[in-house]
Amino acid sequence: MAVLVTIFSGAPTLFTRNNRYVVLLNNAAGVGPGTPVRRAGVKIGEVEALELDDESGKVRVGILVERKHILRANEQPVLNRNVLGDTTIDFVALKPPEGTEPDTTPVAPGTAMVGRGQPDAQTLLNQTTELMPSTQRAVMELGKAARTFNELAPELSKTNDEARVAVRNWGKLGERLDVLVQTQQDKIIKTLEDLDDTLKRVGQTFNDDNQRNLAATLKNVRNASDSLDSVTKNTDELIKDSRKTMARVNDSLAQTDQVLANLQRTTKPMAERSDAVMKNLDESTRKLNQVLTDAQELMRAFSRGDGTIQRLMNDPALYQNLNEVTCMVGRMMPRLDRILKDFEVFADKLARHPELLGVGGAVRPSGGINYGEFGEPGA
Repeated sequence: MAVLVTIFSGAPTLFTRNNRYVVLLNNAAGVGPGTPVRRAGVKIGEVEALELDDESGKVRVGILVERKHILRANEQPVLNRNVLGDTTIDFVALKPPEGTEPDTTPVAPGTAMVGRGQPDAQTLLNQTTELMPSTQRAVMELGKAARTFNELAPELSKTNDEARVAVRNWGKLGERLDVLVQTQQDKIIKTLEDLDDTLKRVGQTFNDDNQRNLAATLKNVRNASDSLDSVTKNTDELIKDSRKTMARVNDSLAQTDQVLANLQRTTKPMAERSDAVMKNLDESTRKLNQVLTDAQELMRAFSRGDGTIQRLMNDPALYQNLNEVTCMVGRMMPRLDRILKDFEVFADKLARHPELLGVGGAVRPSGGINYGEFGEPGA
């Protein structure tokens, strides 16, 4: 019975031939023995064990893959967690470089493959929300700087044509940032920190002291033409600084567009699967309500006074009958022991002289078991 129980309890994996592989992950949250390993949504194995490498800080996850499924070199293990918290390791085919064929070389058993985790969209959104106040303040400072440039534009246009071009560029930049904040407010992420630092530098450049100095310089230009050279020199330096600032702002905007594209690619699969997830949640809720209803009816049946469980708990006759049966079994055990001993002697004699059951046994019947002739059983 012990052998049969062992075989039947381990039947799903006892006769399945598997290959062992190792997956290296930076974070194995939710992974444990038995976590399914899938390819294209089909289970091809499961996690056997996992171990933390203290030197590298990575988690070595040992997986078992059925031998009929062959892993390829162009596949990468990806750790996925759905909305319900279920964790799986999926093998995803990587896109080969343009003009090349995918590498379909089989991976040898025991090979360590580098895995990656699924991007956490919630973390990115939380970081974006934290950056929104500083971004709004930066935009307000940039708007003030743009208005200041617009106010100074008529006077600067009299001294240098390039200053007028810089003012127009600042005006366009202010409009562009205003539209960006209004339309893409929820998608701005961590890269805007660089823009925040740049805008702080711009605000420091155009602080109140610098504005007063610039106004005093323009007044001096009106009053005396002797200071025209110094004013022109200061304006040229200001334009150079503005060009550098514009270049930094353009770089920050390019990085912002790239981050927004990455965020869109991250949230698109979740949005596409939202209908299926909600459907699964509705079905799970309905099944849970049905199970709770069945359990309530079962408990109501147990609580009835004429039920079998109530009789078993309240009727002392059942306990007395059970006690009598136990006593009878205790009295039968010595008899059963003697019967088994006689059967053992009979089996031993029959094994030594099987011809006793033949014709000779019928003609010359034996007088019983003679321990003096054959000795004790098992001797």
